[in-house]
Amino acid sequence: MTLLLCTVLFYIPFVAASLSLQSLNDTHILVISGSDSLSCNTRTLWDILLTCWLTLFACTWTAIHPDIPSMNEGVVAITFRRLLLMVMALLGPEFVISWAAWQFLCARQVTENFNNAFGWTLTHGFFAWMGGFILYVDGKPRATLTPDELLQFVREGSVEMPVITEADIEDRSKGDVLSKSVAILQLVWFIIQLIARYAQNLLVTLPEIDTLSVAALTCIAYGLWWKKPKDVGRPHIVHWNSGAITPPPHGSLANEYVIFINIPVRTRSNFPAFCVAAKDVGHC
Repeated sequence: MTLLLCTVLFYIPFVAASLSLQSLNDTHILVISGSDSLSCNTRTLWDILLTCWLTLFACTWTAIHPDIPSMNEGVVAITFRRLLLMVMALLGPEFVISWAAWQFLCARQVTENFNNAFGWTLTHGFFAWMGGFILYVDGKPRATLTPDELLQFVREGSVEMPVITEADIEDRSKGDVLSKSVAILQLVWFIIQLIARYAQNLLVTLPEIDTLSVAALTCIAYGLWWKKPKDVGRPHIVHWNSGAITPPPHGSLANEYVIFINIPVRTRSNFPAFCVAAKDVGHC
């Protein structure tokens, strides 16, 4: 609701600016009281804002494909990150396109590295880059593996090659063809409305033009993320082979979790409590 209110307040000045252009066109847009009669060429302020908001929501909320959250992230942190990405898509869609393009190139490179020996698809590449594989050592989570770390450990025999098909990954994804089609149909319907009004020499407001530009840019990111799983909650577990070499030392992996070291009570007076902080450089 807060985001919706901010969007409405953001668009009101643009609608007011559009209303000042009424003298240039026969069509006028204003807020009509209950005693006025509605015509087919008249739209209220809230009609315009609602149409723009629904289109922006369909193109941003459904288009954003966040990475898999770490195990220490709660529901509040995950929701806040999702809303932050949505606001970024609204205010700076070119940054989202750059991020999506970078992930697409990374995923394609991972697919080429794994495809020869393991037959990976682009979906596997996205899944690996978004934090899809987590390393367990002695039954405890150790780190989220990067694709390079996973490939190295597999070649060394330290871990078994994860057996997960593209259908299994898509089953974890919360986005399907139907949800993606709904967002596309909403955008197509919005574009058809603007084209029809332009063909009839009817006024098109500034918020509608801005919505069209943001939606068009968001669709580019949508296309780059088309094969990326959406809203995956849990990664695939990869176990360290007990008969392999000694596990990598703490701090040597890119995305390690915080490991607390318990100190006996009799030694706590001599040594302060401490923990080994995890590296968290994030995903590509």
